[in-house]
Amino acid sequence: MLNLKKALVILLFVLCFAWLYQAYFTIILPKQETIIYTDKEEKYTTKLLPAHNKNVNEINIKSEEKNVKGLTLAQLLIDNRFYDAMAYYLENTTEDNLKKIESYLANLAKTNSVLALEYMHTFLDAVPESNVLKLIIDTYITQENFTKAIELIIQSKENYISQSEDIRLTLQLKEVAIKYIDNLMQLHEYATLIRFLEDMIAYDNNDSFYSYRLAKLYMMLDKVEEAGALLDTLQYDEVYAQNVKSMLNVIDKVEEEEYRYAIPLQKSGDHYTALVFLDGVDFKLMLDTGATYIFIDEDKASILSLMGEEIRLQTAGNDIMAKRANVMHLKVGNVEMSNVTVTLAPFKREGVDGLLGMNFFRQFTFFINQEESILYLNPKE
Repeated sequence: MLNLKKALVILLFVLCFAWLYQAYFTIILPKQETIIYTDKEEKYTTKLLPAHNKNVNEINIKSEEKNVKGLTLAQLLIDNRFYDAMAYYLENTTEDNLKKIESYLANLAKTNSVLALEYMHTFLDAVPESNVLKLIIDTYITQENFTKAIELIIQSKENYISQSEDIRLTLQLKEVAIKYIDNLMQLHEYATLIRFLEDMIAYDNNDSFYSYRLAKLYMMLDKVEEAGALLDTLQYDEVYAQNVKSMLNVIDKVEEEEYRYAIPLQKSGDHYTALVFLDGVDFKLMLDTGATYIFIDEDKASILSLMGEEIRLQTAGNDIMAKRANVMHLKVGNVEMSNVTVTLAPFKREGVDGLLGMNFFRQFTFFINQEESILYLNPKE
């Protein structure tokens, strides 16, 4: 009977101790939450740290320390833990894992290109044989960072992989170069464009495309000697020979007819435009001998000083009221003039900043070669 009582006392003591132990750790250790993430092929769970922890960096560090082991690559990428995912890949370098990394980076580039480029460069340093370099180039092109994209394409070509890849890179280089050239032309960054074309000629002097574009640019800027030197080297080029011949004929015609100035024009619909510098600022003006004065869109002429009263401006279309302004220096090609009156009024026409009127043309004998898009000028005596 005595032994039975002792056994009951001991059992009761053990139960009380167990209850107190559980209650203690329930109070000290807060409950953890479980979140379920879903991948296309995998379903898994990961533990979150206690919600009362306010230090985000500490949470991330502890989470990485505790949860890397046991998680798959897909789980790490869904959690945006890229550096953990890269470490995982370096220990498990399979083709499937590489595709998951590349897919993640391609999708990230669409929403956060800056962060994506950081990850891409880091991964490329560790895994140079991956396709991540292509993703980097595509991302720079999307950002319109053409110089960086071109630099990387050239680097890729130097690391020759295969003939088919070299052909692909050559075509991409030309495509990006054309975009960059067009961008610089729209911004009127001619000095930068000249340097770029010269660099590309030095890089690949077998591709006459860059020499031809530079010659056209020199013609537009009325740098006839520089254009002629380039065109002479392209006379027998299979692609550009016919165009080069026409351009050389223009240069010869200018010399034969003793016109002092030959100004390249651009076609805008049924009209021609010329690049005109007013006090150092360039304007794209449409030739209009029916306009009394040079006419500038007032929204684009804030640099010009007004002269006072409004005047009635006669144009080929109709008469408008405009403000007068004075320009200290005008330059069109090699033609330079001082103290020129221009007029300002609203002028909304896409790609054109105004009109080059008769107060310019009346000082010259001139004709327009419409076939070659050249304005020839001789000063009147």
